[in-house]
Amino acid sequence: MRLHRKVWIWWGRWWAAQLMINTYFSLGVHIEFRRPYIDVHVGWFIFSIGNRPERSDLIEQVRWTSRGFLRTTDPVL
Repeated sequence: MRLHRKVWIWWGRWWAAQLMINTYFSLGVHIEFRRPYIDVHVGWFIFSIGNRPERSDLIEQVRWTSRGFLRTTDPVL
């Protein structure tokens, strides 16, 4: 699904992937224990595994390093 001219998202129940064409690359791992999920950042991609990983909670949207994906306030697609 294309959300923006530079953002694409694909997801299932326990996985999600996001491609965001940007001017920088990232490399790393983010683990969130509250929900739980694991994000793996590789270049322009974020691969996520966990409980509804395509959704970003409000706190994840306002952090200076927003993880992207869909907001919890978006309608269910």
